[in-house]
Amino acid sequence: MGKLEGKIALVTGGNSGIGLATARQFVREGAYVFITGRRDAELATAAREIGRNVTGVQGDVANVADLDRLFAQIKREKGKLGLRMPVLPAMRPWALSARSFSIRFSTPT
Repeated sequence: MGKLEGKIALVTGGNSGIGLATARQFVREGAYVFITGRRDAELATAAREIGRNVTGVQGDVANVADLDRLFAQIKREKGKLGLRMPVLPAMRPWALSARSFSIRFSTPT
C-alpha cells in the first residue's frame, strides 16, 4: 500500500514538466490524480503516459469559470479532494474571486 492510497489529488500544470512528474509519483503512491492543462492534446498525452488513476481536465487555472468546472467535476466523480499540487509559472492574484481563493487555499478536511 502506497503512502497516498485512497487520496484524491489535483496537480495543476500536470501535462508536462514538474507537474507531470508529480502526477506520476502520486499515482505510483496510490492516489487518484486529476491533472490540468490548457492544451487538450498535451493533456491527453500526459494522461496516456500516466496510464491509470488519472483524469485530464482541460482549463486555465487563472480562469474562474474553468476552476469552477474543475472542482465541480472532482466533486461529482470523487466526492472530495485530499491533495493539491499547484504547478504555476506565475499566479495572477487579481484573477481570483473570493470564492475561488477560498477553494484554492482552504485546508482539506
